[in-house]
Amino acid sequence: MPTIKPLFFLSRMAVMLALTLLCHVAQAFSLEDLQKQLSAHQTVQGDVQQKRYLRSLAQPLLSQGRFVMAADKGLLWETRSPIASVIRITPAGMMHQNSAGRWEPLQQQGAGSQTQIRLFMDLLSGNTRSLSGQFAQSLQGDPEHWVLTLDPTSAVLKQIFQRITIKGGRSVDQVTLAETQGDRTEILFSNLRINQPLPPAAQDALER
Repeated sequence: MPTIKPLFFLSRMAVMLALTLLCHVAQAFSLEDLQKQLSAHQTVQGDVQQKRYLRSLAQPLLSQGRFVMAADKGLLWETRSPIASVIRITPAGMMHQNSAGRWEPLQQQGAGSQTQIRLFMDLLSGNTRSLSGQFAQSLQGDPEHWVLTLDPTSAVLKQIFQRITIKGGRSVDQVTLAETQGDRTEILFSNLRINQPLPPAAQDALER
């Protein structure tokens, strides 16, 4: 049986090599790589669906709409159903469009809503670095299929969120916000168009 020991040795070497390669792949896609990948998107636009799971309701609350994000201008978030509304977020602040089509300052929202809006802007534009002061970040996967987990570190956010999970590929595909009291929100992005010309109306709204 002279070949058993060499074969055993080669098998062990093969396993060690495979584990080494797996570790290398796992380490190959970092938070910095994700930021570079997402920040290459000067514009992102598409459809959005939100499901809000409340402990008091048997079925989730569903809303649908679309969004437009321009890295150097801001975010336009349009809800089409069940209630139509348009929100614009720019460095100048948050505005909503009234029934006459005029932009007005958005009434002060809670810390949870503000965090969600800022999170979407930061993620879609690739500004993951700004999240490091408020969340502990854990990234798994590769450039085509990745999962970013955010665990709140500040006392204020810990009172609101238990965990935020973001899944994506070229861009962000899904965001799940698990709240401390047990409610959950799932946001799905689809029909994404990256670095494509913006519709004239959206371009005009973000430049005002």
